[in-house]
Amino acid sequence: MRRSNMLAGMLLLAGVAAHASGTDRPPADLPGSHDHPVVSRFAGSAIVGYQQVAYDQASLPLGPYDSARHGLGKSETLAGRVTRIAYVVPPGKSTLEVYRNFAQALDTAGFATRFACAGSTCGDGAEFSDRLISPLLDKLGRGARNAMVQSLYAIDGDTRALTAHLDRPTGALDVSVLVSQHESAREQEPIGVLLQVVEAKPMDTGQVTVDARAMARGLAQAGHIALYGIRFASDSAVLDKASDATLAQMAALLEAQPALKAYVVGHTDDSGSLAHNLALSQQRAEAVVKALVTHYGIVPARLAAKGLASYAPVASNHDEAGKARNRRVELVEQ
Repeated sequence: MRRSNMLAGMLLLAGVAAHASGTDRPPADLPGSHDHPVVSRFAGSAIVGYQQVAYDQASLPLGPYDSARHGLGKSETLAGRVTRIAYVVPPGKSTLEVYRNFAQALDTAGFATRFACAGSTCGDGAEFSDRLISPLLDKLGRGARNAMVQSLYAIDGDTRALTAHLDRPTGALDVSVLVSQHESAREQEPIGVLLQVVEAKPMDTGQVTVDARAMARGLAQAGHIALYGIRFASDSAVLDKASDATLAQMAALLEAQPALKAYVVGHTDDSGSLAHNLALSQQRAEAVVKALVTHYGIVPARLAAKGLASYAPVASNHDEAGKARNRRVELVEQ
């Protein structure tokens, strides 16, 4: 059975329940939910689904539904602080009016449109809306599934979508908006809005400490090991207090293996100039060596510091998740 047929069945049940209630006004907001501070709701709408995650991935549409691929022709997965909000619009409105209000607000705020579609330009509208809402039906809170299927599953193709981007000093902001409505008894069926906002931010690292035994295994198996527990102030070679646990484990490893000599190698992402990053990565590596020598009594001749800037990435620098992985200190066996 096609997923769209399954959703259509769910939609029928949700619709029966909604009409049986006899109400034509949007419900109250989902408890604990609220508008995003940058992109507000269409006036009079109610929040029926809500999720905010400090660090997650979100897939934003950049192309219409492709029937040959059974999926979106193009999309992009971004990582950062993710907010997802499903709204139900008050009666008497059209998808065009709702969509144009969002598009105008984003344009006024300086967002650049990356993708927009309406009706047939979205490909198969039902399948297009399905691909956006299906992964989220059980994530946006109690009761969100029925409300989202009833309002956002555009079985007749009455759907409009927009993906836009804004660069800010505090980090990039990416927004996708889906505006949809079901076909039957259109004057009574609600219009739904699915808003996804991704605020670029690095993942909190250094939350897992690698102990001396794990370091020894890494060196034995690969000759090097990345130590994400070594942390610095932003654009600085000043060690953060949170680095102490990992430094202690590095010292324990060196004490347990008196013959071991190691390089301490600093790595950065590709933000900023290469010359700056080479200097910064060298200074960070030297700061780690200095801490091991000064505070843990490691003989200086056993350690050598080297900064490689962004010359040896372990992930793409095209997104914040990759950049967070590339910012690291490695212990390399000499």
